[in-house]
Amino acid sequence: MAALPGASRRTLLRLLAAAAASPLGPARAQGRPLEVIVVGTGLAGLGCARALADSGHRVTVLEARTRTGGRLHTVDFQGVRLDLGGAWIHGPEGNPLTPLADAAGIRRMPTYDARSVMADADGRRLTEAETAAIFDTVGRLIAHDSPYAWRGAADVSLAEAVPLLDPITRTVPYDRRVSRWLAAYVAGYAGGDAAEVSAQGWFGGEGEIPEENHLLDRGYNAITDLLARGLDIRLRHPVRAIRLAGSGVVVATADQAFFADRVVVTLPLGVLKRGDVEFDPPLPAAHQGAIARIGNGLLNKIVLAFPRPFWPPEAHYLRSLSDLRDNAAPELVSLQPHLGRPVLVGLVGGSAAQRIEMLPDPAQVALVMEVLRRMFGSAVPDPTATRVTRWSRDVFARGSYSFLPVGASLADHAALCRPVEGRIFLAGEAATTEAPSYAHGALLGGRRAAREVAASAG
Repeated sequence: MAALPGASRRTLLRLLAAAAASPLGPARAQGRPLEVIVVGTGLAGLGCARALADSGHRVTVLEARTRTGGRLHTVDFQGVRLDLGGAWIHGPEGNPLTPLADAAGIRRMPTYDARSVMADADGRRLTEAETAAIFDTVGRLIAHDSPYAWRGAADVSLAEAVPLLDPITRTVPYDRRVSRWLAAYVAGYAGGDAAEVSAQGWFGGEGEIPEENHLLDRGYNAITDLLARGLDIRLRHPVRAIRLAGSGVVVATADQAFFADRVVVTLPLGVLKRGDVEFDPPLPAAHQGAIARIGNGLLNKIVLAFPRPFWPPEAHYLRSLSDLRDNAAPELVSLQPHLGRPVLVGLVGGSAAQRIEMLPDPAQVALVMEVLRRMFGSAVPDPTATRVTRWSRDVFARGSYSFLPVGASLADHAALCRPVEGRIFLAGEAATTEAPSYAHGALLGGRRAAREVAASAG
């Protein structure tokens, strides 16, 4: 277990031991509300805490950061509310986030692939017909009901299952363009490379692609703020250990122990993988195996504001089919048509994101500018402001969202959902069987955990 500055392992063990022996731990009479600790204030944690508090349980939420929201982080940037983490509601119809967005007064802004400017590796702008053909081909290749879907008994990577991704088969320019966009799309969508992503998982539903996606004019934190309203939230409380004690649990931070009947853990997968929180006794083998097998994806953003738009103002996306190994701008989202601001949000995922985030901010921005000037010419102005994310270096996230690599399956998501001794419950975008890796999957996972906690009261 990694120690916090100023907190020794000896201090932590002393807190846990004293807490476990204390007569002041929860002693719940039959039918009384439960004392519940929720760890984390992302959508899973807040969704769970909101549901439990609204049904009469006593809930305390512990959050390591100085803010709520977790991997949803909305900031002010050049006159817009910018989401540095999750940004879209994917598939808004029937999505539980949609009514929350409406209740928070958010204007939902649809984004469409059809409004894309796409450029070849040399910067040549593709025609609308060429762009549409690439999107159509990629859509048919990776749709979850694709005729190319992997049907083999043994799992392979998406790169192996879709031969077009094999460099050996890239024999004509059109195929190269399709394969480059497909590889970039998978890296951004899954947060892992096509050579890692499980074909069985992808074609089994993990890669099912919503047809409609909405950005949020006030950002995702307008939703998390709505969920957090009135809850007992303790910021700057990073949890270091969770112990079963008596009929309840003890949750320890660096210098404080909390007693509860139940704990709901909504830590990111990357934090669980790193072992930053110690469980005593250790999590069951099924949980540990799932944590090890599920992939920890990465998607970073390189955001640039300009003095004026130099790209078509109606474009929703700028996409580059660069042949560079570290293409820092395979996809840029334009905020101009939605918010009237000349801001581009570059998205880079998978191993390219891992390599690029090692560079200083100016070097990352320079890579994006190289792509933009190849697409639109040397007269492209310098940006007036920039912002760069490094989600794998964020010690309270250690990545962006989960994906299924070769060897993992949806059963691993299910394993993470199982309660431990009826007192420890897990939830989050990786600990859900409903839309794993999505923001609404995290919310659904949190609400599922709340139902399980309530049912455990007897």
